Amino acid sequence: MGDRLAGKTALVTGAAQGIGAAISDLFKSEGATVWGVDRTPGVTDFTFDLSNLDEIDDFVRALPSTPEILVNCAGIVLTRPFFEIEREGFERTFKINVTASFLLMQSIAKHLVEQDRAGSIINLASNSGLMPKLEQLDYGASKAAVISMSRSAALSLGPKKIRVNAIAPGVIDTPMTQAIAQMRSEIRGIPPEETLRPVVESLPLKRMGSAAEVAQVALFLASDESSFVTGQVYVVDGGQWMH
Repeated sequence: MGDRLAGKTALVTGAAQGIGAAISDLFKSEGATVWGVDRTPGVTDFTFDLSNLDEIDDFVRALPSTPEILVNCAGIVLTRPFFEIEREGFERTFKINVTASFLLMQSIAKHLVEQDRAGSIINLASNSGLMPKLEQLDYGASKAAVISMSRSAALSLGPKKIRVNAIAPGVIDTPMTQAIAQMRSEIRGIPPEETLRPVVESLPLKRMGSAAEVAQVALFLASDESSFVTGQVYVVDGGQWMH
């Protein structure tokens, strides 16, 4: 138990599992009041489907108070070959990964500015937004948009005392990664573990990362220890992006 976030309130989307759950748990252990959000009923503090874009501002207004920390962790990934990418899936990927994150960021930032309060916004991107990957064109494009959006927001919100940064994880051992492995297994006709093995072996660190390791970077960006850090993208991928 620590106090690096004592007295702060954080809103974490996608908090039911994986990286979102790890961030929520770590933030709580460091003294923050954490409100987890997920579309799965009964798992987190708030149940909300981020695809309901028109309801996002009302959702923020209904919170007990305006959180100083926002972690946009919710996201979807659809894995399929280039010629099987359908418009509906492409647009839904951007709706959840980009538009919903932007609207949450904009709404919370607006309230913080009105209250003359400082804040930290952390957007979960992916190293897929920095490098090409097979079978995930729209996911990679959406995460590249998250990176660009984070940098531009940092430029706009910096004078308002609100910092904005992004984290770009690589192969992290989460339910999402296992689901991707299963989808690639069906596409390629090989066992799920064989879709991951060559990627992991190519990493300088020779292993998948953990959600807890990504959460540690989020903790740094949420805390006052990063008070002079904004507009940055922290790549947490075991060195994969170096290839």
